[in-house]
Amino acid sequence: MNPNRKHWWLLVLLLDLLAAAPTSLAQTLSVGGTGSSEPIIRVLFEEFRKDVPGATLNQLSPPLGSGGALKALAAKRISLAVIGRPVKAEEAKLVGQSFLLAETPFVLASRDTRQKEGFTLDQLARIFTGETTTWRDGSPIRLILRPRFESDSALLKNMSPAMEKAVDAATQRPGMVTADNDLEAVKLINETPGSLGSTTLGLLTTSKARAVPLAINSVAPSLATLKNGSYPWRKPLVVALPPEPDALAERFAVFLRSSKARSILQRQDYLPAAP
Repeated sequence: MNPNRKHWWLLVLLLDLLAAAPTSLAQTLSVGGTGSSEPIIRVLFEEFRKDVPGATLNQLSPPLGSGGALKALAAKRISLAVIGRPVKAEEAKLVGQSFLLAETPFVLASRDTRQKEGFTLDQLARIFTGETTTWRDGSPIRLILRPRFESDSALLKNMSPAMEKAVDAATQRPGMVTADNDLEAVKLINETPGSLGSTTLGLLTTSKARAVPLAINSVAPSLATLKNGSYPWRKPLVVALPPEPDALAERFAVFLRSSKARSILQRQDYLPAAP
């Protein structure tokens, strides 16, 4: 064999080996989406890095929200989006593959446990309209709202016809505290005496929050009650990839559907989607 040709084949072989060994290369996965996904994605990525030690995670802050993340994905600003709702029909053309990662109970939580039995939906509606302003011990309820266009507001309104009207009324009450994103909401719930606000059980667990989720209609939120349907209020985490994802994003998406990831999700109060 011609020596030059032999060297050329060795170079080709070396390049092929390098391409097949992404774990040896420094790579960054840029992720954006709903704030509630940030802590659980960090936990999952740390496990993922055991197989891809050169990879790093860049989570855009402040959170982009679901709609903003899909726009950023289409504009190639991020390589993977994690959103708190299904991809809408008009958004589907902007992304490639998308799949349900997990669901977690959508909850009303408080820093203080002044009402351990929780609330009925009718009681919650009266709190949001301002008819009820105190806990049972007479201390003030400090309601933490979300913007009207946020998915949490939509989930609250979908709880009952009375809640739909009550949430709209609450957003028009003067002087109300409103959290711009999921992480700010948890922070305000944690720090405000007498707080009452919406979040998820998974976010409370992953952020190690002191806030306590409350029962609704006498049913406590948990993975068991979510799974058997007795606690029907839930928030999904949906993963979306661009039409032409990079190798790291594709590999992380595969990991997210693995048995290892499913086990982590369950330990953090997320119910994994069916494999």
